[in-house]
Amino acid sequence: MKSTFIRLLTCGTLIACIATSCSKSLPHTVDFYHWKTTYEVGPVAKEYMSDLQSENIYLHVFDVVKKNGEIIPEAKIAPFDFDTLTAQNIVPIVFITNNVFNDSNDDYEALANRILSLTNTIFYRNGIGMRGLYTELQIDYDWTKSTRDNYFAFLETLKEKAANYNQTPVTITCTIRLHQIKDADIMGVPPVEKGYLMCYATTNPTDGMDSNSILDVDLLKNYTQNIDTYPLMLDFDLPLFSWGVVTNHMGKTRLINGLSTADVSTDAFKKIGDNKYEVVEDGFVHSLYLNKGFTVEIEEITPSILDKAKSYLDDKLKRDYHIVYFQISDGFLKRFTIDDLK
Repeated sequence: MKSTFIRLLTCGTLIACIATSCSKSLPHTVDFYHWKTTYEVGPVAKEYMSDLQSENIYLHVFDVVKKNGEIIPEAKIAPFDFDTLTAQNIVPIVFITNNVFNDSNDDYEALANRILSLTNTIFYRNGIGMRGLYTELQIDYDWTKSTRDNYFAFLETLKEKAANYNQTPVTITCTIRLHQIKDADIMGVPPVEKGYLMCYATTNPTDGMDSNSILDVDLLKNYTQNIDTYPLMLDFDLPLFSWGVVTNHMGKTRLINGLSTADVSTDAFKKIGDNKYEVVEDGFVHSLYLNKGFTVEIEEITPSILDKAKSYLDDKLKRDYHIVYFQISDGFLKRFTIDDLK
């Protein structure tokens, strides 16, 4: 709780607060993901990182995709000046698309070598290697029951090679989805040093449900009932982003990433529900042309949602944990105070 608030409480109010289980999540170490192909951290983000004493940027460096039977890199981060980096350490992230581990005949040892080599090249090309090579490499892959064995074998190979690849051994970590925690007996536990549980995108935003599809805390609780006994050290990825679900006259839907309540609080929209708006004037919103009569449902993360999620994790785990927010953006951060994010 905020210390100033506690000092102002009378004894009777404090007892009442305890009796009704009012709580504030505990402070945690905080870092951020950067998931753009051009490195960009604005002035607001720099200030927040400084105030939060963030030490790491989790930097998406490239994707690995499979096209026409060939496994290749895509979406590589563009060259940038390492002097603009806002964190002491850079943790590279490699995103791998679902079909890469479909075929057990592929050479995953060669893939491990190529990933390490390209990551090193990117670090040296941008001058990051001059500040010391990375000591952690995060793999982002949504494995299934059918791809589990191939993926886990790849991780074992990557771990072995990363231990001796650089002057300093590289620790291999990976992301984990909620369903992979809930169904761990089927999905298995990845052979890495640590996992990052993605506590967002809990449901399909276009399925018409009333819950917040970015982060539904009740669903988070349901999927993580056994998280305190999960046999792998976990840190947690929490969302800061928002989006709008646009529905046209034919009932077809699409997402506008980054859309917020502020974007639809204009004369071009009429509020028709708690988070739902009707377009009353044709025009562009975030580069998408919306016609009169379209509806927009806003889903965004609020300080209250974050606090509920963190308070649940505090109570469930009864230990400190590290938070990595997705993702770093001046626009997203302005919605939160420093205390909201700790």
